[in-house]
Amino acid sequence: MEAKERHKRSVAKEIVELAWPSITEQMLIMAVGMVSTIFVGRVGTNAIAAVGMINSLIFFFQAIFAGLATGSTVIVARLIGEENEEGARLAVMQSLIMSIAIFIGLITLGYIFAVPTIKTFFGSVSADVFKLALMYYRIVLFGLPFVIIDIIIGGALRGAGDTKTPMYITATVNVINLLLNSTLVFGVTYHGRYLIPSLGVKGSALSATISRIIGGFLQLYILYFGKRRINLDIKEKIRLDFNMMMRIIRVGIPASLEQVIMQGGFLVMQVIVSTMGTIAIAVYQIGMNANSLAFMPIFGFSIAATSLVGRSLGAKHFMLAEIYAKVSRNSAVVVISVIGVFMFIFSKQLAALYTTDPIVIKIASDIIKIFAVAEPLLAILNVMAGVLRAAGDIPYIVLTAFIGLWLFRVTIGYILGKVLGMGVYGIWIGICTDFVVRSVMYSYRFKAGRWKYIKV
Repeated sequence: MEAKERHKRSVAKEIVELAWPSITEQMLIMAVGMVSTIFVGRVGTNAIAAVGMINSLIFFFQAIFAGLATGSTVIVARLIGEENEEGARLAVMQSLIMSIAIFIGLITLGYIFAVPTIKTFFGSVSADVFKLALMYYRIVLFGLPFVIIDIIIGGALRGAGDTKTPMYITATVNVINLLLNSTLVFGVTYHGRYLIPSLGVKGSALSATISRIIGGFLQLYILYFGKRRINLDIKEKIRLDFNMMMRIIRVGIPASLEQVIMQGGFLVMQVIVSTMGTIAIAVYQIGMNANSLAFMPIFGFSIAATSLVGRSLGAKHFMLAEIYAKVSRNSAVVVISVIGVFMFIFSKQLAALYTTDPIVIKIASDIIKIFAVAEPLLAILNVMAGVLRAAGDIPYIVLTAFIGLWLFRVTIGYILGKVLGMGVYGIWIGICTDFVVRSVMYSYRFKAGRWKYIKV
Protein backbone atom coordinates (compact mmCIF):
# COMPACT_ATOMS: atom_id res chain seq x y z
CA MET A 1 0.00 0.00 0.00
CA GLU A 2 2.83 2.35 0.90
CA ALA A 3 4.62 1.54 -2.37
CA LYS A 4 1.43 2.30 -4.28
CA GLU A 5 1.13 5.69 -2.58
CA ARG A 6 4.77 6.49 -3.38
CA HIS A 7 4.11 5.58 -7.01
CA LYS A 8 1.08 7.90 -7.12
CA ARG A 9 3.13 10.73 -5.64
CA SER A 10 5.82 10.11 -8.26
CA VAL A 11 3.20 10.21 -11.01
CA ALA A 12 1.70 13.40 -9.58
CA LYS A 13 5.15 15.01 -9.50
CA GLU A 14 5.75 14.07 -13.14
CA ILE A 15 2.37 15.47 -14.15
CA VAL A 16 2.97 18.74 -12.33
CA GLU A 17 6.45 19.10 -13.88
CA LEU A 18 4.89 18.76 -17.33
CA ALA A 19 1.77 20.78 -16.51
CA TRP A 20 3.20 23.86 -14.80
CA PRO A 21 4.81 25.37 -17.94
CA SER A 22 1.50 25.02 -19.79
CA ILE A 23 -0.35 26.49 -16.80
CA THR A 24 2.12 29.38 -16.70
CA GLU A 25 1.67 29.81 -20.45
CA GLN A 26 -2.10 30.01 -20.03
CA MET A 27 -1.69 32.45 -17.14
CA LEU A 28 0.32 34.71 -19.42
CA ILE A 29 -2.25 34.42 -22.20
CA MET A 30 -5.05 35.04 -19.72
CA ALA A 31 -3.30 38.01 -18.12
CA VAL A 32 -2.57 39.71 -21.42
CA GLY A 33 -6.02 38.85 -22.75
CA MET A 34 -7.57 40.40 -19.65
CA VAL A 35 -5.41 43.51 -19.90
CA SER A 36 -6.14 43.88 -23.62
CA THR A 37 -9.87 43.53 -22.95
CA ILE A 38 -9.61 46.04 -20.11
CA PHE A 39 -7.86 48.52 -22.43
CA VAL A 40 -10.50 48.07 -25.12
CA GLY A 41 -13.27 48.21 -22.50
CA ARG A 42 -12.03 51.65 -21.46
CA VAL A 43 -12.45 52.80 -25.07
CA GLY A 44 -16.17 52.00 -24.81
CA THR A 45 -18.85 49.30 -24.77
CA ASN A 46 -19.00 49.31 -28.59
CA ALA A 47 -15.28 48.56 -28.73
CA ILE A 48 -15.39 45.59 -26.35
CA ALA A 49 -18.42 44.18 -28.22
CA ALA A 50 -16.69 44.48 -31.62
CA VAL A 51 -13.44 42.88 -30.46
CA GLY A 52 -15.28 40.04 -28.69
CA MET A 53 -17.31 39.20 -31.81
CA ILE A 54 -14.31 39.11 -34.15
CA ASN A 55 -12.20 37.08 -31.75
CA SER A 56 -14.93 34.41 -31.72
CA LEU A 57 -14.81 34.39 -35.54
CA ILE A 58 -11.00 34.11 -35.58
CA PHE A 59 -11.14 31.23 -33.09
CA PHE A 60 -13.54 29.49 -35.47
CA PHE A 61 -11.04 29.89 -38.33
CA GLN A 62 -8.29 28.45 -36.14
CA ALA A 63 -10.32 25.30 -35.50
CA ILE A 64 -9.04 23.29 -38.46
CA PHE A 65 -5.44 24.01 -37.52
CA ALA A 66 -6.05 23.12 -33.91
CA GLY A 67 -7.05 19.72 -35.30
CA LEU A 68 -3.75 19.42 -37.18
CA ALA A 69 -1.95 20.41 -33.97
CA THR A 70 -3.81 17.66 -32.11
CA GLY A 71 -2.79 15.21 -34.82
CA SER A 72 0.84 16.30 -34.43
CA THR A 73 0.70 16.12 -30.62
CA VAL A 74 -0.82 12.63 -30.55
CA ILE A 75 1.37 11.13 -33.30
CA VAL A 76 4.58 12.72 -31.97
CA ALA A 77 3.78 11.48 -28.44
CA ARG A 78 3.17 7.95 -29.77
CA LEU A 79 6.39 7.97 -31.84
CA ILE A 80 8.43 9.27 -28.89
CA GLY A 81 6.92 6.48 -26.79
CA GLU A 82 8.02 4.03 -29.51
CA GLU A 83 11.53 5.65 -29.40
CA ASN A 84 11.19 6.69 -33.06
CA GLU A 85 12.51 10.26 -32.99
CA GLU A 86 13.17 10.34 -36.74
CA GLY A 87 9.50 9.53 -37.33
CA ALA A 88 8.52 12.27 -34.88
CA ARG A 89 10.54 14.85 -36.85
CA LEU A 90 8.98 13.65 -40.08
CA ALA A 91 5.51 14.09 -38.54
CA VAL A 92 6.30 17.71 -37.67
CA MET A 93 7.47 18.47 -41.21
CA GLN A 94 4.31 17.00 -42.75
CA SER A 95 2.10 18.99 -40.37
CA LEU A 96 3.79 22.24 -41.39
CA ILE A 97 3.46 21.46 -45.10
CA MET A 98 -0.26 20.78 -44.74
CA SER A 99 -0.88 23.87 -42.62
CA ILE A 100 0.86 26.19 -45.12
CA ALA A 101 -1.21 24.86 -48.00
CA ILE A 102 -4.46 25.38 -46.10
CA PHE A 103 -3.87 28.79 -44.57
CA ILE A 104 -2.96 30.46 -47.90
CA GLY A 105 -6.46 29.74 -49.19
CA LEU A 106 -8.10 30.61 -45.89
CA ILE A 107 -6.45 34.03 -45.54
CA THR A 108 -7.11 34.96 -49.17
CA LEU A 109 -10.80 34.08 -49.03
CA GLY A 110 -11.16 35.56 -45.54
CA TYR A 111 -9.96 38.99 -46.68
CA ILE A 112 -11.88 39.06 -49.99
CA PHE A 113 -15.15 38.15 -48.30
CA ALA A 114 -14.61 40.20 -45.12
CA VAL A 115 -17.80 42.30 -45.34
CA PRO A 116 -20.24 39.50 -46.26
CA THR A 117 -18.65 37.23 -43.63
CA ILE A 118 -19.24 39.71 -40.80
CA LYS A 119 -22.70 40.59 -42.13
CA THR A 120 -23.62 36.91 -42.20
CA PHE A 121 -22.71 36.33 -38.57
CA PHE A 122 -23.21 39.74 -36.98
CA GLY A 123 -25.49 41.66 -39.32
CA SER A 124 -27.87 42.67 -36.52
CA VAL A 125 -25.33 44.75 -34.57
CA SER A 126 -25.34 48.54 -34.65
CA ALA A 127 -23.52 50.38 -37.45
CA ASP A 128 -20.83 51.65 -35.05
CA VAL A 129 -20.06 48.18 -33.72
CA PHE A 130 -20.03 46.74 -37.28
CA LYS A 131 -17.55 49.37 -38.47
CA LEU A 132 -15.18 48.69 -35.57
CA ALA A 133 -15.53 44.92 -36.05
CA LEU A 134 -14.70 45.10 -39.77
CA MET A 135 -11.60 47.19 -39.15
CA TYR A 136 -10.39 44.89 -36.37
CA TYR A 137 -11.06 41.78 -38.51
CA ARG A 138 -9.10 43.02 -41.53
CA ILE A 139 -6.02 43.68 -39.42
CA VAL A 140 -5.93 40.55 -37.23
CA LEU A 141 -6.51 38.29 -40.24
CA PHE A 142 -2.90 38.90 -41.31
CA GLY A 143 -1.64 37.46 -38.03
CA LEU A 144 -3.61 34.25 -38.39
CA PRO A 145 -0.98 32.32 -40.45
CA PHE A 146 1.55 32.90 -37.68
CA VAL A 147 -0.93 31.74 -35.05
CA ILE A 148 -1.26 28.55 -37.07
CA ILE A 149 2.52 28.03 -37.15
CA ASP A 150 2.61 28.61 -33.40
CA ILE A 151 -0.22 26.10 -32.80
CA ILE A 152 1.31 23.35 -34.99
CA ILE A 153 4.90 23.59 -33.69
CA GLY A 154 3.80 24.15 -30.09
CA GLY A 155 1.56 21.07 -30.28
CA ALA A 156 4.43 18.95 -31.60
CA LEU A 157 6.79 20.17 -28.87
CA ARG A 158 4.23 19.32 -26.17
CA GLY A 159 3.75 15.88 -27.69
CA ALA A 160 7.49 15.34 -27.29
CA GLY A 161 7.19 16.35 -23.64
CA ASP A 162 8.64 19.84 -24.06
CA THR A 163 6.12 22.21 -22.48
CA LYS A 164 8.72 24.79 -21.42
CA THR A 165 9.65 26.09 -24.88
CA PRO A 166 6.04 27.03 -25.81
CA MET A 167 5.82 28.73 -22.41
CA TYR A 168 8.91 30.87 -23.04
CA ILE A 169 7.69 31.85 -26.51
CA THR A 170 4.24 32.70 -25.18
CA ALA A 171 5.84 34.81 -22.44
CA THR A 172 7.82 36.77 -25.00
CA VAL A 173 4.88 37.24 -27.34
CA ASN A 174 2.52 38.34 -24.59
CA VAL A 175 4.96 40.84 -23.11
CA ILE A 176 5.28 42.37 -26.58
CA ASN A 177 1.49 42.35 -26.97
CA LEU A 178 1.07 44.01 -23.59
CA LEU A 179 3.63 46.73 -24.32
CA LEU A 180 2.10 47.45 -27.71
CA ASN A 181 -1.43 47.56 -26.25
CA SER A 182 -0.34 49.97 -23.54
CA THR A 183 1.09 52.36 -26.14
CA LEU A 184 -1.14 51.98 -29.21
CA VAL A 185 -4.64 51.84 -27.68
CA PHE A 186 -4.41 55.12 -25.75
CA GLY A 187 -1.24 56.57 -27.28
CA VAL A 188 1.74 58.15 -25.55
CA THR A 189 1.84 61.85 -24.68
CA TYR A 190 4.70 64.14 -23.64
CA HIS A 191 3.95 67.63 -22.37
CA GLY A 192 0.45 67.44 -23.79
CA ARG A 193 1.55 66.31 -27.27
CA TYR A 194 1.06 62.81 -28.70
CA LEU A 195 4.35 61.03 -29.42
CA ILE A 196 2.31 57.99 -30.43
CA PRO A 197 -1.29 58.61 -31.52
CA SER A 198 -4.25 57.02 -29.72
CA LEU A 199 -5.54 54.28 -32.06
CA GLY A 200 -8.21 52.62 -29.90
CA VAL A 201 -9.51 49.35 -31.37
CA LYS A 202 -7.11 49.66 -34.30
CA GLY A 203 -4.22 49.79 -31.83
CA SER A 204 -5.45 46.62 -30.15
CA ALA A 205 -5.66 44.85 -33.52
CA LEU A 206 -2.15 45.95 -34.51
CA SER A 207 -0.78 44.83 -31.15
CA ALA A 208 -2.27 41.35 -31.51
CA THR A 209 -1.11 40.98 -35.13
CA ILE A 210 2.47 42.14 -34.60
CA SER A 211 2.94 39.94 -31.52
CA ARG A 212 1.49 36.90 -33.35
CA ILE A 213 3.87 37.39 -36.28
CA ILE A 214 6.81 37.51 -33.88
CA GLY A 215 5.53 34.35 -32.14
CA GLY A 216 5.34 32.44 -35.43
CA PHE A 217 8.92 33.35 -36.36
CA LEU A 218 10.16 32.40 -32.88
CA GLN A 219 8.57 28.95 -33.19
CA LEU A 220 10.21 28.42 -36.59
CA TYR A 221 13.57 29.53 -35.21
CA ILE A 222 13.30 27.05 -32.32
CA LEU A 223 12.22 24.26 -34.68
CA TYR A 224 15.20 24.72 -36.99
CA PHE A 225 17.95 26.11 -34.76
CA GLY A 226 17.07 25.02 -31.22
CA LYS A 227 18.28 21.82 -29.61
CA ARG A 228 15.09 19.82 -29.18
CA ARG A 229 14.12 16.18 -29.75
CA ILE A 230 12.11 17.04 -32.85
CA ASN A 231 14.32 19.70 -34.47
CA LEU A 232 14.40 20.00 -38.26
CA ASP A 233 17.57 20.82 -40.20
CA ILE A 234 17.45 23.96 -42.34
CA LYS A 235 19.61 22.13 -44.91
CA GLU A 236 17.28 19.18 -44.97
CA LYS A 237 15.33 18.78 -48.18
CA ILE A 238 11.60 19.28 -47.76
CA ARG A 239 9.96 15.97 -48.55
CA LEU A 240 6.41 14.76 -48.74
CA ASP A 241 5.46 11.58 -46.93
CA PHE A 242 1.85 10.77 -47.71
CA ASN A 243 1.75 7.82 -45.33
CA MET A 244 2.73 10.06 -42.42
CA MET A 245 0.31 12.75 -43.64
CA MET A 246 -2.50 10.21 -43.64
CA ARG A 247 -1.58 9.07 -40.13
CA ILE A 248 -1.77 12.68 -38.91
CA ILE A 249 -4.96 13.30 -40.89
CA ARG A 250 -6.67 10.25 -39.38
CA VAL A 251 -6.29 11.95 -36.01
CA GLY A 252 -6.37 15.54 -37.28
CA ILE A 253 -9.59 15.48 -39.31
CA PRO A 254 -11.77 14.22 -36.45
CA ALA A 255 -9.96 16.66 -34.14
CA SER A 256 -10.57 19.48 -36.63
CA LEU A 257 -14.20 18.44 -36.90
CA GLU A 258 -14.41 18.53 -33.11
CA GLN A 259 -12.97 22.05 -33.09
CA VAL A 260 -15.23 23.19 -35.93
CA ILE A 261 -18.24 21.86 -34.03
CA MET A 262 -17.07 23.48 -30.79
CA GLN A 263 -15.96 26.81 -32.22
CA GLY A 264 -19.04 26.81 -34.45
CA GLY A 265 -21.14 26.42 -31.32
CA PHE A 266 -19.25 29.23 -29.60
CA LEU A 267 -19.70 31.40 -32.69
CA VAL A 268 -23.44 30.71 -32.87
CA MET A 269 -23.73 31.61 -29.18
CA GLN A 270 -21.93 34.86 -29.96
CA VAL A 271 -24.36 35.49 -32.84
CA ILE A 272 -27.35 34.85 -30.55
CA VAL A 273 -25.91 37.19 -27.93
CA SER A 274 -25.22 39.85 -30.61
CA THR A 275 -28.99 40.10 -31.17
CA MET A 276 -29.54 40.93 -27.48
CA GLY A 277 -27.87 44.36 -27.56
CA THR A 278 -24.47 45.89 -26.84
CA ILE A 279 -24.68 45.41 -23.06
CA ALA A 280 -25.34 41.68 -23.45
CA ILE A 281 -22.42 41.36 -25.88
CA ALA A 282 -20.11 43.13 -23.43
CA VAL A 283 -21.29 40.94 -20.51
CA TYR A 284 -20.77 37.78 -22.56
CA GLN A 285 -17.26 38.87 -23.54
CA ILE A 286 -16.36 39.69 -19.92
CA GLY A 287 -17.76 36.36 -18.69
CA MET A 288 -15.84 34.33 -21.25
CA ASN A 289 -12.68 36.32 -20.61
CA ALA A 290 -12.94 35.88 -16.85
CA ASN A 291 -13.43 32.14 -17.38
CA SER A 292 -9.89 32.00 -18.75
CA LEU A 293 -8.84 32.29 -15.09
CA ALA A 294 -10.18 28.79 -14.61
CA PHE A 295 -9.05 27.38 -17.90
CA MET A 296 -5.34 28.04 -17.38
CA PRO A 297 -4.68 25.16 -14.92
CA ILE A 298 -7.16 22.91 -16.72
CA PHE A 299 -5.26 23.38 -19.98
CA GLY A 300 -1.97 22.52 -18.29
CA PHE A 301 -3.25 19.28 -16.79
CA SER A 302 -4.99 18.37 -20.06
CA ILE A 303 -1.75 18.86 -22.02
CA ALA A 304 0.18 16.82 -19.45
CA ALA A 305 -2.40 14.03 -19.66
CA THR A 306 -2.32 13.98 -23.47
CA SER A 307 1.48 13.79 -23.62
CA LEU A 308 1.99 11.27 -20.80
CA VAL A 309 -0.94 9.04 -21.74
CA GLY A 310 0.09 9.14 -25.42
CA ARG A 311 3.66 8.11 -24.64
CA SER A 312 2.46 5.37 -22.26
CA LEU A 313 0.12 3.94 -24.88
CA GLY A 314 2.92 4.10 -27.48
CA ALA A 315 5.08 2.02 -25.12
CA LYS A 316 2.05 -0.23 -24.38
CA HIS A 317 2.06 0.62 -20.66
CA PHE A 318 -1.73 0.60 -20.39
CA MET A 319 -2.05 0.63 -16.62
CA LEU A 320 0.37 3.54 -16.33
CA ALA A 321 -1.69 5.45 -18.91
CA GLU A 322 -4.78 5.01 -16.75
CA ILE A 323 -2.93 6.20 -13.64
CA TYR A 324 -1.69 9.31 -15.45
CA ALA A 325 -5.25 10.05 -16.55
CA LYS A 326 -6.81 9.71 -13.08
CA VAL A 327 -4.15 11.72 -11.26
CA SER A 328 -4.30 14.49 -13.91
CA ARG A 329 -8.09 14.67 -13.61
CA ASN A 330 -8.12 14.70 -9.79
CA SER A 331 -5.36 17.32 -9.60
CA ALA A 332 -7.20 19.59 -12.04
CA VAL A 333 -10.45 19.32 -10.07
CA VAL A 334 -8.77 20.25 -6.78
CA VAL A 335 -6.93 23.25 -8.24
CA ILE A 336 -9.92 24.56 -10.16
CA SER A 337 -12.22 24.23 -7.16
CA VAL A 338 -9.95 26.54 -5.16
CA ILE A 339 -9.90 29.07 -8.03
CA GLY A 340 -13.69 28.81 -8.32
CA VAL A 341 -14.12 29.81 -4.67
CA PHE A 342 -12.08 32.98 -5.20
CA MET A 343 -13.93 33.76 -8.45
CA PHE A 344 -17.24 33.49 -6.61
CA ILE A 345 -16.16 35.71 -3.71
CA PHE A 346 -14.54 38.40 -5.86
CA SER A 347 -16.90 38.25 -8.85
CA LYS A 348 -17.89 41.92 -8.64
CA GLN A 349 -14.31 43.14 -8.38
CA LEU A 350 -13.33 40.92 -11.32
CA ALA A 351 -16.14 42.30 -13.48
CA ALA A 352 -15.23 45.88 -12.52
CA LEU A 353 -11.76 45.40 -14.02
CA TYR A 354 -13.28 45.40 -17.50
CA THR A 355 -15.78 48.24 -17.40
CA THR A 356 -17.13 51.13 -15.36
CA ASP A 357 -20.74 50.57 -16.50
CA PRO A 358 -22.71 49.61 -13.31
CA ILE A 359 -25.30 47.58 -15.25
CA VAL A 360 -22.63 45.55 -17.04
CA ILE A 361 -20.76 45.02 -13.75
CA LYS A 362 -23.90 43.73 -11.99
CA ILE A 363 -24.84 41.22 -14.71
CA ALA A 364 -21.24 40.13 -15.38
CA SER A 365 -20.74 39.52 -11.65
CA ASP A 366 -23.72 37.13 -11.61
CA ILE A 367 -22.38 35.33 -14.70
CA ILE A 368 -18.92 34.87 -13.14
CA LYS A 369 -20.56 33.32 -10.04
CA ILE A 370 -22.42 30.81 -12.21
CA PHE A 371 -19.16 29.89 -13.93
CA ALA A 372 -17.35 29.53 -10.60
CA VAL A 373 -19.79 26.86 -9.40
CA ALA A 374 -19.49 24.86 -12.64
CA GLU A 375 -15.68 24.93 -12.90
CA PRO A 376 -14.99 21.38 -11.53
CA LEU A 377 -17.11 19.96 -14.36
CA LEU A 378 -15.03 21.95 -16.85
CA ALA A 379 -11.89 20.36 -15.38
CA ILE A 380 -13.27 16.83 -15.73
CA LEU A 381 -14.44 17.24 -19.31
CA ASN A 382 -11.22 18.90 -20.55
CA VAL A 383 -8.75 16.52 -18.92
CA MET A 384 -10.76 13.45 -19.93
CA ALA A 385 -10.99 14.83 -23.47
CA GLY A 386 -7.18 15.17 -23.46
CA VAL A 387 -6.86 11.52 -22.41
CA LEU A 388 -9.21 10.30 -25.13
CA ARG A 389 -7.39 12.43 -27.74
CA ALA A 390 -4.10 10.81 -26.75
CA ALA A 391 -5.75 7.43 -27.23
CA GLY A 392 -7.08 8.38 -30.68
CA ASP A 393 -10.71 8.14 -29.55
CA ILE A 394 -11.49 11.44 -31.27
CA PRO A 395 -14.69 10.35 -33.10
CA TYR A 396 -16.30 9.97 -29.67
CA ILE A 397 -15.11 13.45 -28.70
CA VAL A 398 -16.67 14.79 -31.91
CA LEU A 399 -19.96 13.13 -30.94
CA THR A 400 -19.89 14.56 -27.42
CA ALA A 401 -18.98 18.03 -28.75
CA PHE A 402 -22.02 17.96 -31.03
CA ILE A 403 -24.36 16.71 -28.29
CA GLY A 404 -23.03 19.00 -25.57
CA LEU A 405 -22.63 22.20 -27.56
CA TRP A 406 -25.39 22.02 -30.14
CA LEU A 407 -28.13 19.96 -28.50
CA PHE A 408 -27.67 21.48 -25.06
CA ARG A 409 -25.57 24.69 -24.96
CA VAL A 410 -26.93 26.30 -28.14
CA THR A 411 -30.47 24.91 -28.03
CA ILE A 412 -31.11 25.52 -24.32
CA GLY A 413 -29.28 28.85 -24.44
CA TYR A 414 -31.42 30.02 -27.36
CA ILE A 415 -34.72 28.85 -25.86
CA LEU A 416 -34.05 30.32 -22.42
CA GLY A 417 -32.17 33.41 -23.58
CA LYS A 418 -34.22 34.46 -26.62
CA VAL A 419 -37.54 32.63 -26.65
CA LEU A 420 -38.25 32.85 -22.92
CA GLY A 421 -36.56 36.24 -22.55
CA MET A 422 -33.99 35.34 -19.86
CA GLY A 423 -31.28 37.11 -21.82
CA VAL A 424 -27.64 36.36 -21.06
CA TYR A 425 -28.65 34.40 -17.92
CA GLY A 426 -30.38 31.85 -20.15
CA ILE A 427 -27.22 31.62 -22.26
CA TRP A 428 -25.20 30.72 -19.18
CA ILE A 429 -27.64 28.03 -18.08
CA GLY A 430 -27.16 26.45 -21.51
CA ILE A 431 -23.36 26.63 -21.11
CA CYS A 432 -23.44 24.95 -17.70
CA THR A 433 -25.77 22.22 -18.97
CA ASP A 434 -23.20 21.48 -21.67
CA PHE A 435 -20.52 21.10 -18.95
CA VAL A 436 -22.67 18.55 -17.10
CA VAL A 437 -23.49 16.49 -20.20
CA ARG A 438 -19.96 16.26 -21.59
CA SER A 439 -18.27 15.59 -18.24
CA VAL A 440 -20.65 12.64 -17.67
CA MET A 441 -20.13 11.28 -21.22
CA TYR A 442 -16.32 11.47 -21.00
CA SER A 443 -16.24 9.88 -17.55
CA TYR A 444 -18.37 6.97 -18.78
CA ARG A 445 -16.13 6.44 -21.82
CA PHE A 446 -12.99 6.52 -19.71
CA LYS A 447 -14.38 4.02 -17.21
CA ALA A 448 -15.30 1.59 -20.01
CA GLY A 449 -11.56 1.29 -20.77
CA ARG A 450 -11.68 0.53 -24.51
CA TRP A 451 -9.76 3.75 -25.25
CA LYS A 452 -6.49 2.09 -24.14
CA TYR A 453 -6.40 -0.30 -27.08
CA ILE A 454 -7.18 2.01 -30.04
CA LYS A 455 -4.54 2.04 -32.82
CA VAL A 456 -3.54 5.35 -34.39
